[in-house]
Amino acid sequence: MISQLFRDAEALLLQELALARAEIGENLSRAVGGTTLILAGVATAFSGGLALIAALVLLLGHVVPLWIACALVGIGICATSLALALYGRYLVAMVVVLPRRAVQSLHETDAWAREELT
Repeated sequence: MISQLFRDAEALLLQELALARAEIGENLSRAVGGTTLILAGVATAFSGGLALIAALVLLLGHVVPLWIACALVGIGICATSLALALYGRYLVAMVVVLPRRAVQSLHETDAWAREELT
């Protein structure tokens, strides 16, 4: 009976470790996705901003003074990059480092094992 208990406990522990690995993998993919969006925001702000700055400043320069055209274009590009970076930060903040389901399952296994041994 004791050997069966240890085999069951071992199998349960291996299953819980697999659950923890799966949760960590899921959280890691969220972190990578959020970081990718932050980097996409930075790249968009830099590369797209450079091309649009020149075109929009020249276009607006025909309507308003050039310094106002530069300010308007710069504000628009900064607002876009800020929105992308904040959304990426939000996704990264949602990442949970500790695998909650696995920890809860370990607590339940601990309670079950204590009950079986007493």
